[in-house]
Amino acid sequence: MLLDSTVACVATVAMIGHTELIWIFAILFLLFGASKLPALARSVGKSMREFKKASKDITDEIESAEDDYPSNKARGNETLND
Repeated sequence: MLLDSTVACVATVAMIGHTELIWIFAILFLLFGASKLPALARSVGKSMREFKKASKDITDEIESAEDDYPSNKARGNETLND
């Protein structure tokens, strides 16, 4: 029961509507000004690109490490058959 209400609460908090987006953009406009917003957007885009690249590199490294070692299931089955 508690888990269901917690999940429902998190789901409603995660949804951002049109009004919230307008407020966020208005605050950003007031804080940074119109001239700095494009540079801010570029830097956020570059940061997201770098984060995605780093996470993909880590995932690829983990997958290649899994390919290098035999699985535990294969070793477990061999000991049961012996």
